[in-house]
Amino acid sequence: MKIQEITTGAEYQPLKKYKRKKKKRILSFFKFLLFLVILTAILVGVGLSPLFSVNRIEVYGNKHYNSSEVIEASGLIVGNNWFRSNSVNLKGIITFRSIDAEKLLLQRCPYLKSAIVRIDFMGVVRIEVTEREPVALVPYMGSNLVIDSESFVLALSSNAEEEKLPVIKGIDCSGYSLGQPLAVHDPKYMDAFRRVMEVITSADVNAGERGREFGIKDIISYIDVSDLDNINLYLDSRLTVNLGNYREISEYRINFLREIFYFQLTKEDKGLLDFTSGDYPSFIPD
Repeated sequence: MKIQEITTGAEYQPLKKYKRKKKKRILSFFKFLLFLVILTAILVGVGLSPLFSVNRIEVYGNKHYNSSEVIEASGLIVGNNWFRSNSVNLKGIITFRSIDAEKLLLQRCPYLKSAIVRIDFMGVVRIEVTEREPVALVPYMGSNLVIDSESFVLALSSNAEEEKLPVIKGIDCSGYSLGQPLAVHDPKYMDAFRRVMEVITSADVNAGERGREFGIKDIISYIDVSDLDNINLYLDSRLTVNLGNYREISEYRINFLREIFYFQLTKEDKGLLDFTSGDYPSFIPD
């Protein structure tokens, strides 16, 4: 014969409380879910309303490109809704930035190093860009590639004289894409160029007023890095300068070159100035 267990009121009480708490948690979850749905609907409605229409587009930091070119490259159009013009991107939504427009600008404008596109509550879009500065030309298949200090290719030029930039000799290119680093067979020659230009630029800047008035960087016709132990500059289309090994080039050597070129040689002097011949450079006239 089976004996039936009888549940007392004292034993039933905790079970009743547990069920009540569980029901309360489920109810709270659905309330929270409903709140999120309503909040999302409100945000979507506000986002797609005329409040976020693009009323005006302003461009800052541009030099190479005019404002119209930057605006066109961004893909943004005055009058369009800001959120309809952009794909869903959490970072962009939170910061009111257009990640799509920023990517388009960097893809379509090789001179741009960075771009930030943001809208304010007045419907004004501000495009803030940082442009790359061209520093040299690299010969390539009968033309010249314009590059910056990080070796990014900015443009293809058919006329080196119009660019007024030094030409780099001794770089073997394997290909290029606008807005991307130059592809080379041996990167150490490009590293040598960057090292030489950094020292020359630093020497000009640190020389203050004298460096601005009697600069070396702006009178370089070409830099030959084909021999890393004998880096050659060609200044003002009349003076070849052998600076020696690229790792040994210093601001002191550049300042020494400044004094000789501007204050000891005349404008008619042509020839070779050799910094590898001893403690003092030697000048061999043509």
